[in-house]
Amino acid sequence: MERGMTADELLASLWRRKALVGAITVAVLAVGTAIVMTRPSMYEASVVVRVEPQRPGEEMVQRTVSELIEQRLLTVRQELLARPVLQKAIEEMGLYPDTVSEKGMEAAVAKMRKDLTVRVEGETAFELTYAHPDPEVAERVANRLPALFSEETLKLRQAQAARATDLFNDEMVQMGKAVSSWERKISQFKVDHLGELPEQMEMNMRGLERVSHELQTKSEELRVAEARRSDLARARNAVDSEAGRLEAAENGLTRALVNARTNWTEDHPEIKRMENELGAMTVQRKEAEGRLWAERAERARVGSLIGAIQKDIVDLQQKAEVYQSRLNNTPRWAHELAVMNRDYEVARTKYQSVVSRKVEAEIAQELEAKTSKSLFNVISPAGVPATPARPDRLTGMLVVLLVALGLGILTGAVLEMRDDSLRDGTEVRQRLTLPVLAVVPDMQGKTERRVLMPSQGGRNNVSSPSSLN
Repeated sequence: MERGMTADELLASLWRRKALVGAITVAVLAVGTAIVMTRPSMYEASVVVRVEPQRPGEEMVQRTVSELIEQRLLTVRQELLARPVLQKAIEEMGLYPDTVSEKGMEAAVAKMRKDLTVRVEGETAFELTYAHPDPEVAERVANRLPALFSEETLKLRQAQAARATDLFNDEMVQMGKAVSSWERKISQFKVDHLGELPEQMEMNMRGLERVSHELQTKSEELRVAEARRSDLARARNAVDSEAGRLEAAENGLTRALVNARTNWTEDHPEIKRMENELGAMTVQRKEAEGRLWAERAERARVGSLIGAIQKDIVDLQQKAEVYQSRLNNTPRWAHELAVMNRDYEVARTKYQSVVSRKVEAEIAQELEAKTSKSLFNVISPAGVPATPARPDRLTGMLVVLLVALGLGILTGAVLEMRDDSLRDGTEVRQRLTLPVLAVVPDMQGKTERRVLMPSQGGRNNVSSPSSLN
């Protein structure tokens, strides 16, 4: 049966069981002391690293790896405790050989994570602390980890910058193909609709005006030529009659001369006169025939001229129709060409933007390779620790002592609470409902006895045997 107890009762119970309490306390103290004293000493080496801002700034060169210092400090612990950095440190410096051989690299990395502590210091720095049983190893690892972290970060940032450059390069190739495709389409469109393009509209209008003016000129020339041909046609009959009349007169005069020669000699005056008239008549006939041939040639020339003018007029009318057709089709092709030019300008603008971004990405990649090496600056290198950081043996001993005393007291209290023995009259009166007639104390070898005797008024009187004689 369990029961409560006061502080005095607790002290009394502990005193009654002082041997057991002492034994438990001593045993726990001995075990705890052995544990505390046998724990290996761990030495801690700390290094402080400052994160340098990127130079030049974003306003001068657009970075492809844009991570603020605050973001870098928030992720530095996860990156430092990542497997690539820790595995490289374990392999390079031969850490945890037993763990690596027995449980593998993953277990060694997990153990090293427990020995590493990363704390952000201020706004631009962090502190790295490494614990190891060997102080020299602790110092060497603490100073090497920032360099390994910087190398891994450099590789990561360079890979990010290279991916950005490759992405812009691929996009530039695709956009270049699109721009070239639009250029070919526009060139072919201009070839297919040569002369009907909007930029050729003014030329077509001037050509139409010139052809119209030439048509007017040719029409006037045709009118003049046709008038000339009419005049030649009217004059042809007169010329033909004159040549025929002169030829008939010449023939008649020739016959008369032949008859006269049969009658007279050559010296006769009449023969001379008729010869002279015949010569003059022949001359007139030849002149008339010459004029007839000239008029015929003129008529032929005028006819050819009229034919040429008519042909020129037909050609000019065809040219005018071509120019007019071009002018009629120009608005239609202008709309289609405007749509194509708009899409081409959009593609070209995107291409130029991608080219510009690619150039910036290449510059940023070069700057990243040059500036990332100075991204982390060790401002306080680690030294060889002289005293172990843990365990704190004095504190451990105090804790062991308190635990030993607590277990001893707890054991005595539990045993007392589970003990049903009655040790004095007070416990008898508290725990029994019957009236107490007498209490026989533990004499512990003494001959003195006390007798509880009833007295007047219902009270009990206690007296010794000597007083009862």
